[in-house]
Amino acid sequence: MQGVVGSPGWIAFGDNGGGDRIAVDLTPGPRGHLGQIIMLSHEQSIGAYLLADFLTDLVVKRREDLDPDLRSDETPVVARVNRASLPSIQAAAHPELEVLSIGVLEGDPLSLAPVNGLPRLRTLTAYPGTLADPLEIAKLTGLEFLELGPQEWRVLLDAGAVPRSLSAAAIEVHGNRHPLPIVDIANELLALWDRPPITRSTLQGDIGPVA
Repeated sequence: MQGVVGSPGWIAFGDNGGGDRIAVDLTPGPRGHLGQIIMLSHEQSIGAYLLADFLTDLVVKRREDLDPDLRSDETPVVARVNRASLPSIQAAAHPELEVLSIGVLEGDPLSLAPVNGLPRLRTLTAYPGTLADPLEIAKLTGLEFLELGPQEWRVLLDAGAVPRSLSAAAIEVHGNRHPLPIVDIANELLALWDRPPITRSTLQGDIGPVA
């Protein structure tokens, strides 16, 4: 399957009763085939899971393993490292890996060294505070999307180490943070690609006496 957010060739025709859609795939990935049956999980942000080669195969075999979390034969294209999934980046490292998501951890921040040089890695998301050295991101030369916390972005920006291969970026913010420093970081990122900055509007007025 294509590792994308969505595709006009994913034609949904059913669900598993838990919010996941079953679809015919008319835009398969390079190793798939037209008409394969896939599952679109409501808990995943990209990609899909293969259920059957064709609709007939799904119906005839009356497959009951419609929960993608129960499948063990999927190519490890997407890996999640957190306290509920994979325990380490070493466990996620695989030549097929395209998307690495680092969530809430138990223990020390992690090094990205195990995924250096992976040929297909194009997306990295990391919960704030989970990276031992954000500058290791500069060694991931094929990244297209990167999501980090404000402090991690600050390290990359100050070092001039933001990957220029990026097509999109996001700033992960948790807790009560003043928005203007976040806007400053976003504008610095936009400036690297000569994009217009986020517009600021200042409102002035009298809201009356404080109750």
